Amino acid sequence: MDLDPHLFFVQWLGGNECMIEQHRGILSFAATQIRFLTEQGILTAEGEDLELEQMTASRAKVCGKIRSVSLEAKS
Repeated sequence: MDLDPHLFFVQWLGGNECMIEQHRGILSFAATQIRFLTEQGILTAEGEDLELEQMTASRAKVCGKIRSVSLEAKS
């Protein structure tokens, strides 16, 4: 599957993992919240015991008790 390089993609793998593609970097990292910069705004994963299992320049795998993933869109 070819992804548009300007759009992020989130694949939620149950309640304990999610893969985030096409991010532009991490803005903040804590055990309860990880914030990513995307071209569309700020993508936030929230939960408990969050960890980055994998990380590249444009892909991240978040593990832990993920409660929500949300976007604060650019205005």
